[in-house]
Amino acid sequence: MSEQIAIDSEKPIRGKAARLEYILRVAHASGFAHVDDLADALGVSRMTIHRDLDDLHQKGLVRKVRGGASITSSTQFEADWDYRMRARLKEKQAIANAAINLIEEGDVVLLDDSTTALQLVPLLNRFEALTVITNSEIVVEELRKSEWINLICLGGQYNRRSASYLGVLSEDGVSRLAADVAFLSSSSLHGTTLYHQDQLQLAIKKAIMKAASRRVLVIDHSKVGQRALFRLCEVSAFTHVVVDSGVSLTEQQLIAEQGLEVIVAPLDEPADS
Repeated sequence: MSEQIAIDSEKPIRGKAARLEYILRVAHASGFAHVDDLADALGVSRMTIHRDLDDLHQKGLVRKVRGGASITSSTQFEADWDYRMRARLKEKQAIANAAINLIEEGDVVLLDDSTTALQLVPLLNRFEALTVITNSEIVVEELRKSEWINLICLGGQYNRRSASYLGVLSEDGVSRLAADVAFLSSSSLHGTTLYHQDQLQLAIKKAIMKAASRRVLVIDHSKVGQRALFRLCEVSAFTHVVVDSGVSLTEQQLIAEQGLEVIVAPLDEPADS
């Protein structure tokens, strides 16, 4: 059953816009919204809910499946950005705390639009001089007031699902630049091969990798052992991989055998001294 969200009796939900907002709140709360639950909560027919889900699906806000709508990832569908931002936050922060040590003072740093790479942004204040290149609207918003960071934004076609700029303009822009280190994530790592569900994301990630001398894959354990629709590259295309300690020793060894450095970020908090 999907998580129920109380409806204020003094402010009943009326109209399509209000229904769509409620459906998204339910989906974000648990990752899935059931048709029957929504119809009961909103006091409308299942057919009305199906039409609402069709609209949200066409806008790329949910993935309509049998029985309801999901915002979690699948082989062919990447989860909504807001949902991904909250998912595995502890793991992503641990990975960022380990990965930040791969940046040196004065580096030119490339950040992709992944929610894992985004966790590096609050840690950049330890440096006195950096150049940061990104196609992420969120990274730009976070760093635009930082006078000590030389910020370069990659333009292109705005993609609401990833809150970033994609397409040939982004790819051409990054191809004209050279970075010291790039931080990227991907939807899945199966064996030694990385995958992603989105062709546009695939293209900009490949362009970012070509532009950097050091290439750091940041990926949490929930993505290891999974596949997605499109093949990105072999993990050996990176120079470093940063994972959380939820990745098994066998999987860590398989990655290390490809000739790159594996950094494991601990998830357990250190004991008080």
